[in-house]
Amino acid sequence: MQILSIKTSRFPNRAYIKFSDGLLLPLFIDDLIKLSLHSGKEIEEEELIIIINSSLSYLLRDYSLRQIGIAPRSEKSLTQKLKKYINGRIYKYNIPQNNLNLNELINQCIDKLKEQSLIKDQEYIDFFIKKNHRKSKKEIIYLLQKEGLKIESSDLEDSDISKIRKLLIKKKADHQNLLDFKYKNKIMSFLYRKGFSLEDINNVIDETLHSR
Repeated sequence: MQILSIKTSRFPNRAYIKFSDGLLLPLFIDDLIKLSLHSGKEIEEEELIIIINSSLSYLLRDYSLRQIGIAPRSEKSLTQKLKKYINGRIYKYNIPQNNLNLNELINQCIDKLKEQSLIKDQEYIDFFIKKNHRKSKKEIIYLLQKEGLKIESSDLEDSDISKIRKLLIKKKADHQNLLDFKYKNKIMSFLYRKGFSLEDINNVIDETLHSR
């Protein structure tokens, strides 16, 4: 196999390498020098595997930084995004998967991000809590556990009572509406599915009913 051409990209620090068999790979420009790549060079199978791994590692890193730039990410959520993304890139560029260990490449990317403090559990937790401030403490704790992160109820400042009050206002569940038995049960079911305790739900509804 031979390198037919190397062209720069509209993306900063990216080049595209075209091979004689039709394979086209994006690569970090610095890796061109590191791997001594140039047009006309003959490429052996072992060297092609190194180039493909370098290409995929670059794509994973680039995508990770863009995702982190949008919002903090947990290790688990970013790993899931990387798996989906890299499979899409392999399909797009028709990259041969022989001798590829995608999980290892993803783990190496994640480890490097953690080493550089670009993935911080507490930063993600703070972001998640702020984003989901209307959810119950129980639901927030459960959703974070699914991300592999653990917090205690005492770590959450806003009380469920205040959140229920805000939800009742949003739903326009006032004194008059809550006098309707069916409507009241519907609201209670809605709040319970949100993870609020029946005790807190009843307390706020009773408070609303006796507000006059």
